Amino acid sequence: MSDDLTLDIDGERYVLRKGDGGLQVGRAVGGDVTWLDDVDPGLLPEDARAALAEGDSSSAALRTAVNGIVQAEIQRGG
Repeated sequence: MSDDLTLDIDGERYVLRKGDGGLQVGRAVGGDVTWLDDVDPGLLPEDARAALAEGDSSSAALRTAVNGIVQAEIQRGG
């Protein structure tokens, strides 16, 4: 996987970046990224982890996992 993986979900663009602290999830607007959360990739479902490792931005499992992370951030008030 390259440094960043971009997913388009429901008209929004999200960016995934692997880092030392786990997986960073951000929302891209224009040329800027607002980082929403850091997630332990081990918490993702197996299919989503496999898609992440392969850089497969079309994976339904990865898109569902990212959508869940974003919804949790919204509920926390982020």
